[in-house]
Amino acid sequence: MIRKSRNRAKEASAPPEINTNLGLDLSNNLLMFERVLFEGSPLPIATLAGPNHTLLYVNPAFCRLADKTKDELIERPFEEVILWEMCPALLDHVYGTGEAVVHAEREHTEAHPAGLSYTMWPIRGAGNRPMEILLQVDEGTRIYQQAIAMNQQLLLSGVRQHELREIAERLNAQLKVEITERERMEQALVNSEKLAVTARFALTLAHEINNPLAAMTNLVFLLASHQTDPEAQAYIAMMEDQLKGLSRIATHMLKFHRDSNKLAGFKLSEVIREVTDFYRSQAERQGIDVHERLETDGAILGFRSEIVQVITNLLLNALDATPAGGQVTIHLYPAPRWLTEIHASCGYCLSIADTGSGIAPQDRARIYEPFFTTKGERGSGLGLWVSAGIVNRIGGSIRVWSARRPGRSGTCFSLFFPAEQVGFTALRSRHRKSTIPLSKTMPGVK
Repeated sequence: MIRKSRNRAKEASAPPEINTNLGLDLSNNLLMFERVLFEGSPLPIATLAGPNHTLLYVNPAFCRLADKTKDELIERPFEEVILWEMCPALLDHVYGTGEAVVHAEREHTEAHPAGLSYTMWPIRGAGNRPMEILLQVDEGTRIYQQAIAMNQQLLLSGVRQHELREIAERLNAQLKVEITERERMEQALVNSEKLAVTARFALTLAHEINNPLAAMTNLVFLLASHQTDPEAQAYIAMMEDQLKGLSRIATHMLKFHRDSNKLAGFKLSEVIREVTDFYRSQAERQGIDVHERLETDGAILGFRSEIVQVITNLLLNALDATPAGGQVTIHLYPAPRWLTEIHASCGYCLSIADTGSGIAPQDRARIYEPFFTTKGERGSGLGLWVSAGIVNRIGGSIRVWSARRPGRSGTCFSLFFPAEQVGFTALRSRHRKSTIPLSKTMPGVK
């Protein structure tokens, strides 16, 4: 029977601890033990005999630890084949005294940087004297290293849990933002639908009002021919002017919404005049001067109502941003050569500039995003997004400049429209083409 010492290896500085009461009496059964127990053991085990400690048996684990084969170890003195510094002295002690030993190396050695611990039992023969020694070797730091590895895994697990918690918190915050953004987008869509319904209602109203207005204008004209009283004629003239103004408003509303399902040619200058005339009274009420500079007619090809929508969006944005006493300038002019080279097409530029407070730098990159607005509940956040899409579809582009310097603040949106021609392509899908000379495509431009 094998009896192991209950004593554990002391700290590195402690001397070897020897228990004199332990030993093995295997008699002639060593071969059976070797075959049954030692060959499959994961621990390095060897048996040694004589004062030279000749190796009689080594198991596979011992060969791996010593980095030698059985043939290189068997029948060889221990000190000739194994360079473990403390081991020979311990073997001498066990062989001489018959005392079992459990020992751990004080520190890692060059021969075995992993550090080793030894357990040695004397195998007693006749007269209870040691004949052989059973040596079991273990890597002294293995358990320690396993503990370190386990602690590292636990630490890593804690770190990962912390990271996962942070990720979960970020995802939760993002989800809340997304939910809020989604609710805002849904509300903006509802508001946009309300605006669309209101626009359809206004179109119907303008159409229904236009016919009675025409009849009333004719009746006032007939009434004026039967009145000779100067005062009555003055009142009739005032009534006629008011009716003409009302008729003009109804006509403008109808023009805003009339459109065909095919591209058609029209002049930008006419659209600009219609839009500015329609909103001039609003600008006057706000104390804003709207100034037009039309250097060309700007004949283009597109959907007229969409261009009306673009100019209206930009003009209303300018009026909203401009304080009383400010100015909004609408400038239409032939596109410069460098811009036509970029677009590979001649065309026209339309700029709408205001003397408002300007756009904040952090907002400039987002102004074309859908549902982004700085107007709060008054804005849907769709105006510039829709306008940019319309301009791009007809092969144009839109750019913005803005300043917030005191006394020199303001914003300018500049749009490029290709001149009326067949076969244009959208800017995003347009490949670079050879430059078309302006003089050949735009009369009067050199």
